[in-house]
Amino acid sequence: MAEPILIVLFLRGGADGLSLVAPTGDPDYRVARPDALRVLSGGDRPGHRMADQLADVDFRFHPAAGPLADLFRAGELSVVHATGLSDGTRSHFAAEDAMERAGDGPNDGAGASGWIGRWLSETAPDGPLPALAVGTGLPESLRGWPRVAVAETLSQLILAQGHPARGFYADRLRDGLGSHPLLGPPLEQLLALSALLEARLGRADGLGDYVPAVAYPERNPLAEAFKTVAQTIKLDLGLRVATVDFGGWDTHDDQAGTFGKLAGRMSEALSAFWRDLGDRAADVAVVVTSEFGRRLRSNTNGGTDHGRGNAMMVLGGGIRGGRMLGRWPGLAHDALDDGADLAVTTDHRRVLADVVGRHLRTDPARVFPGFDPQPVGLFG
Repeated sequence: MAEPILIVLFLRGGADGLSLVAPTGDPDYRVARPDALRVLSGGDRPGHRMADQLADVDFRFHPAAGPLADLFRAGELSVVHATGLSDGTRSHFAAEDAMERAGDGPNDGAGASGWIGRWLSETAPDGPLPALAVGTGLPESLRGWPRVAVAETLSQLILAQGHPARGFYADRLRDGLGSHPLLGPPLEQLLALSALLEARLGRADGLGDYVPAVAYPERNPLAEAFKTVAQTIKLDLGLRVATVDFGGWDTHDDQAGTFGKLAGRMSEALSAFWRDLGDRAADVAVVVTSEFGRRLRSNTNGGTDHGRGNAMMVLGGGIRGGRMLGRWPGLAHDALDDGADLAVTTDHRRVLADVVGRHLRTDPARVFPGFDPQPVGLFG
């Protein structure tokens, strides 16, 4: 059995789950939002209806998220609605930190480590490249594990790529740091990874082109990030976990225009990535999350402000897909958090713990200390 791989896509900025997976048939939703900020069941651009529903409410994917609807109907994607922090905050920084550390709330980050970092420390996966953060910075979720590569493309991990004196530079690094008890081992791992990538990418300058099995959408930065992940998986570098960030979801203004573009790019990128994996998809799970949702009612600038409950999505990983999971609290005034937001009925750690336990085959208690989750039902 191949080792399982986890991909975590973080929608930074607080994506509006009430637009991505919209309760189109909820009467309170229809009253609270103008047509421009609401997914409709009819008209020129209706939302994509989901065969499985919660609480007899007609849920639909946003009109721009057709590829997500296709994955859902194919039984490869499930949605857990009304998820989030059990002890919430409307601060981006505090909410992101709490979710990525996966402690009990914004003031308990489970120490200095992130939840993926704890899983890596617990399992200590081998291989040249067990963990990859696609981007320019290390997410808090990966804190606590030393062997994380941070890069936008694999060629960025090649030392002095294409430079005729790269061997000289490697020797100088070894001379300066090789004997250091803390820096020496990771330096050797980095140099070994650089040499391996240069060989596997197939060109002396380290820029060998990746030819995917499908065409990725153009001018889509998220698609480029997922293309890097697919390439890493196919190169058999021992990848076990990768993180991808996709920002821009803080839609205080002009949400109707911005959200559709973002949802379309995300949906197309995920769909292309999944088709590109081919048979390798059987070993992969993708978790899609955001730090919080948006308020039910719109503001005066054609947008929505920071909220609470949101929708999480899980793709692949052996789940029984095509289902809406969680408990829908409704959007009546008395059911809203602070009379304004979709209430959180499922702690986000329950979703993560389900994936850790069943897909990654690790005891969730080792990753989420002090938390005893009940499965959300992704796997049965």
